[in-house]
Amino acid sequence: MHLKGTFFGFLGLLFTSNAYAVPSSGAEWLGHIDSVARVDDAHMVLELTVTDSRGEQAGRTIEIWQKGDDKRIVRMVEPTRLKGVGLLVTHGDALHLFLPQYPPARRVIGSKRADAFMGTDFAVDDLARIGFAEDYDAEIIGAEDGLTRLKLTPRVDTGSAQVDLWVGEDGVIRRLDHLDKRGAVTRRLTMDDVRLEGETLLAHRLEVVDLKRTRSTVAVLQSAVLEQGLSDELFTVSALENP
Repeated sequence: MHLKGTFFGFLGLLFTSNAYAVPSSGAEWLGHIDSVARVDDAHMVLELTVTDSRGEQAGRTIEIWQKGDDKRIVRMVEPTRLKGVGLLVTHGDALHLFLPQYPPARRVIGSKRADAFMGTDFAVDDLARIGFAEDYDAEIIGAEDGLTRLKLTPRVDTGSAQVDLWVGEDGVIRRLDHLDKRGAVTRRLTMDDVRLEGETLLAHRLEVVDLKRTRSTVAVLQSAVLEQGLSDELFTVSALENP
């Protein structure tokens, strides 16, 4: 039996029960993470709770559709004032942001990918990232609690000078730390509550902590439908602008 595991894309996790050789270099690890993270397609709904520095909370609901390793749409459902806001990722890592009040959809490039997404602590790049191997160089810097720790250096401007990543031998990422040029951790992403549903392992909880602003966002997976044969027509600028 093959087991699959995923969260919702940028930390999507897919693995098989078959034996395999443990990667021996940073580049091999990134290739392994990307290869096991691929899903044919998926549709997920997540409830987000944003907690600001004063302890006040606000809710968000987002939907995510993904196909393969190069197509994704992220769309805001709640609150009503943000309904229809969306991100589109297509082949070649092209990224478009659509704001219903300010059409048409616009490309997001460079450091703008590090901007927070609609009042949450997710960066735009967090939600847009499907893989790591093309955009990062990696080296193994140690092991902790049975996890391999990698130092990732971005090849393009992501808003972080370095990302430290903790991953299990199964290719499942457990934690990501984003560091600034001084080596200080600015944001931390952790994933847990992994449950087996059929042949698929789903992480039902992801927390993003913004250490600079003392804020956090918790995303809880409410529903997931995998391998339903999503059409390529869904992943177009036209579809993004016409939810």
